[in-house]
Amino acid sequence: MVGIDVDIAALALQEAGADFNITMSDSWESAYNATLKGPNRALLTVGYSDGRKDLFKWAGPISQGMYAIFGKGASNPNYPISINEAKGLEEIAVVKGWLETTTLEDMGFNNLVYYDTYTQAVNAFMNDEIKYISSDFYHLLKSMPTGYFLSNCFVISRYKTVYYYIAFSKEVNDEVVAKCQASIKKMIQNQTTLSIVQKYIPTLPSDYIPGTIQIFTEMDAPNNYYAGAGIERKIIGSSVDIVNEIQSRNGYINKINMSTWADAYATVQYLPNCALFTTTRTAEREDLFQWVGPIDSYKPSFYTLSSTDIKITSLDQAKALKSIATPKGWYTEDYLVKNGFNNIVSTALTSQDAFNQLINGDVDALFLNNPSVAWMFKNSGKPEGFISKQFEAMDMKGYIAFSLNTPKKVVDEWQKNLDAMRADGTFKDIWEKWFPGVDMP
Repeated sequence: MVGIDVDIAALALQEAGADFNITMSDSWESAYNATLKGPNRALLTVGYSDGRKDLFKWAGPISQGMYAIFGKGASNPNYPISINEAKGLEEIAVVKGWLETTTLEDMGFNNLVYYDTYTQAVNAFMNDEIKYISSDFYHLLKSMPTGYFLSNCFVISRYKTVYYYIAFSKEVNDEVVAKCQASIKKMIQNQTTLSIVQKYIPTLPSDYIPGTIQIFTEMDAPNNYYAGAGIERKIIGSSVDIVNEIQSRNGYINKINMSTWADAYATVQYLPNCALFTTTRTAEREDLFQWVGPIDSYKPSFYTLSSTDIKITSLDQAKALKSIATPKGWYTEDYLVKNGFNNIVSTALTSQDAFNQLINGDVDALFLNNPSVAWMFKNSGKPEGFISKQFEAMDMKGYIAFSLNTPKKVVDEWQKNLDAMRADGTFKDIWEKWFPGVDMP
């Protein structure tokens, strides 16, 4: 028995002092049910989910999956697109019954073409019988000839992140599970997991390996955004600098995952050792997370095109407009809903998408954070005075939000190191690098 998860699990179990034997089951269903019933069983490559978390004892993650819709050809600057836009694509190849497929079905996709096996779907995609395929990133990479994926495929739309664990039956000794978890953490930190993964997928970038803490963010310049291209591309921003400085003081810097807000926000509500930044701390969210911060200030305002002569000096005036854009699932949308707005256009999945809706004249107004709008306008190529800042409606703070099942000592360590950064001036230095002359949060 060999493979990424098998090799990692075997090392972890050996270090835990467990007497074990790894076998291949006839089917996923039979292996899953056998592990549920026990006794003293474990199942590899189990996606940790909210529905499963209380059924097993867990150690991991030992690998991760990134579900996306892929296109074939040279990288296209028009992509990635939102998941809603992807519903308008031509037919997408999927495999019957797979989680990748059922997730898209649950999202309302009606443009799926079903294949009985993954090999059939991949062959149809590679032979140009179909333009798009839904797949886990790693599975698709491994199923193609060496170098083919990186030269011929690109992401159309990413829609779900999954982390795979060792799932132990409930009566397995807690000490064994804890030792396995400690061993996996050590293997991540000393890059043993990276070596194992790259033995099977030599071209896999190192930042696709799970961390000891899974840290998520979204595209929202200047707080967090991509800079550079290709293998030189990296995530930078004001909040990124703060988070990485905290991690440096913690003793180990985990990678940061750039994801959609919807995927990240859902994941951090159930996954252990998971964090999302920058998250606005609101009364509605207070009990959903553990909080570290503040690391940012949010003062969203209404913006309009100057050419329209629209004036907004109150919420009532904003309510009278035909349409107001703001990103889906953001605190700004929550605020508008809470205050009785019926003209919300929340089809945008990123701040940039919402900004573009205003710039393109698709909406009457935009409701978004001031620094983000200033940053995007600076890079829009539009002339000075093209948009007008109107009524400033809120004054909020941005935080790092940890999942409730992250150990409190981990969260406390992050807050302690953030407080130390404030005390020794490091936080001020980072803040003024990005926001000179702006009051710190």
